Amino acid sequence: MEANVWKKDFPQIQQGMVYLDSAAMSLKPQSVIDAVNYYYRDLSVNIHRGLYPSGVLTTHLYEEAREKVAEYLHATADEIVFTRGTTSSLNLVALSYGATFLKKGDVILTSELEHHSSYLPWREIALKVGATIRFVPLTKEGRITVEAFSSVLDEHVKVVALTHVSNVMGFVTPIQEITKLAHQTGAIVVLDAAQSLPHYH
Repeated sequence: MEANVWKKDFPQIQQGMVYLDSAAMSLKPQSVIDAVNYYYRDLSVNIHRGLYPSGVLTTHLYEEAREKVAEYLHATADEIVFTRGTTSSLNLVALSYGATFLKKGDVILTSELEHHSSYLPWREIALKVGATIRFVPLTKEGRITVEAFSSVLDEHVKVVALTHVSNVMGFVTPIQEITKLAHQTGAIVVLDAAQSLPHYH
């Protein structure tokens, strides 16, 4: 199989573009561009609203996309919520869950590797409810280790908000082990996985 066969899917790369800013915005493959254009050109109606043919078709395509994403992520369709993007998703979780369940004295455990979209909403919630932000110590190379995570985990930690794959360094957080430890103390884990799919797939 030809190396980098995926390049043919991206018109920007076909035109000779060299793009290194995927942490901020990913390039769109032609199939995605075509699907968006089809929606705006031929459908352009709301989902879950109308019983007219284009409304039914749009709803079907939307739910089919949800099922495909769920299958790809080894999830169930009812676990998939579409938002505008990673920043919107992280804000939604922090501002809804955090405002509802966190209180004074609770700890939000994060790291200095976090993108602002992962860190700032939790800082805002901490200020509102009187919770504390605590940081996982990093190695001298800037990595998160299970040992360092364990050293700052206790029963006061209610939320662990970490990045899976660093958008700056490319380091991979040992998230399976960390999640297991966090759940043992009753903390939830909010994972910024924006870079995970492109890193692993």
